[in-house]
Amino acid sequence: MYETFKEGVEEVMSDAALSQSWTKADHDAHVEQDSSNSNSGDGEEDEDATPLLVYVSRGKRRSSTHHFKAGALNVLLRVSSLMSNSPYVMVLDCDMYCNSRSSILEAMCFHLDGRRRADLAFVQFPQMFHNLSTSDIYANELRSIFWTRWKGLDGLRGPILSGTGFCARRDAIYGALPASSQDQFSGVEVGELKRRFGVSNGHIASLRRPGTGSTIVARDALPQDAELVACCDYETGTEWGEEVGFLYQSVVEDYFTGYRQLYCRGWTSVYCFPATGSRPPFLGSVPTNLNDALVQNKRWMSGMLAVGLSRHCPLASAAAISVPESMGFAYYAFMALYAFPVLCYAIVPQLCFFRGGTSFPEASTLWFAAVFVSSSLQHLVEVSVAKRGLAARTCWNEQRFWALNAVTGQLFACLSVALNLVDGAGGRAVDFDLTSKASDDRLYRDGVFDFAGCSTLLLPATTLCLLNAAALVGGVWKMVGRGGNMPGELFLLCYIAALSYPLLQGMFLRRDLARVPARITAMSVAMVATLLSLFG
Repeated sequence: MYETFKEGVEEVMSDAALSQSWTKADHDAHVEQDSSNSNSGDGEEDEDATPLLVYVSRGKRRSSTHHFKAGALNVLLRVSSLMSNSPYVMVLDCDMYCNSRSSILEAMCFHLDGRRRADLAFVQFPQMFHNLSTSDIYANELRSIFWTRWKGLDGLRGPILSGTGFCARRDAIYGALPASSQDQFSGVEVGELKRRFGVSNGHIASLRRPGTGSTIVARDALPQDAELVACCDYETGTEWGEEVGFLYQSVVEDYFTGYRQLYCRGWTSVYCFPATGSRPPFLGSVPTNLNDALVQNKRWMSGMLAVGLSRHCPLASAAAISVPESMGFAYYAFMALYAFPVLCYAIVPQLCFFRGGTSFPEASTLWFAAVFVSSSLQHLVEVSVAKRGLAARTCWNEQRFWALNAVTGQLFACLSVALNLVDGAGGRAVDFDLTSKASDDRLYRDGVFDFAGCSTLLLPATTLCLLNAAALVGGVWKMVGRGGNMPGELFLLCYIAALSYPLLQGMFLRRDLARVPARITAMSVAMVATLLSLFG
């Protein structure tokens, strides 16, 4: 069925007449319902038949902002309200698929369990991946999130909305309150509903008849009404993206919508983690080269930091959610700020060691060592418990990518948000950088860094890597010649050199096409030479 659909799309796209009037960023909305393989409706269900399939292409105009993923999700909410008006919606990214037929049933067990409170907004499944390598050099598994922290948040009011793999209540996403969600919209005047939700009579009817599970409008009027709610200017003058649906104020619509639209309104969530040995509920794809992994992390960090520095800061929401919950949201909102202490540890000790000076107080060197050892052991234990066995390699790869991401993705996220704040109201929004998941994954599977396509996003990392290597060589040379005792600095520089070895290898030892681009290496060498000449 998919191959037939693919061939049909390619045939239409090859039409010369259409290609002149249709562009990716400028086209009308189109909604098409395919029931050729669904149940016949004669009362007998065919187990081999597929459910109702609806193709939705939302309208786009160059003069209108389409709000990326959040805008697409809101279009799907409106179209599906006309098609079925199901009280629950399942959200999956385009690169994920259902891997277990029982996953939806497990989510509905939580939603329909009469013993639970009526304030359950969504059931979150972990993100798992089919193309994850055994070494996972880019820490794509997101182990700290889905194997550790989300389980901890589940002990409060549930995990943070994670963008994909969740089953949510439709009325909760619409902005209803838990106490009156069943009749939140039925008693509201039609004029007020149209002001908030738009002018579609079919969509307004779905709000006043929640959970019917059937087509709201007549079959002959369905295509026209569906294309109306999918057009690019339907949301103009409404509350979509501001108070209704997935919110637009952040490029990480999942984090912001879950926090402001759901938790601050009194909703809760549940984390449904599969039992050991069972099939993963959903599987997706991970980026298999370094540039895509860093771009993806930059987008996440910039979106959450923008929320943290706005009037919607989680630390200022004590009246709406509890202090532990606000701290959980704030941790991710300000995670990008890790870039600055990491930068200090990657610059100051190196310059001091190169000059023969010290940066750590000698009297407390043992205390620094104790903190480092205890932190490393805590990380190793945490990873090993999640992996149900000693996982030293996973622990090492996570530490390496954490340091690398801090001086690249997180640093550029801070710069992006800072530029947006300088521009002020009406300035440019935080960039929504798309991540390509389709690339040659042979190097990734072999545990070799793929630097192909790396932009200036990698420049701070390569520069700091070279600075550390030069300071280590120069400092040791001076220690041998003059004598000296700087164990703290020496250990730190050796540790950073071990972490950054793939960068050194990519700049000077590799000759394949996936090495660090020559222009990045040249720029890093020039910057390090300038730093050492000025401060060395």
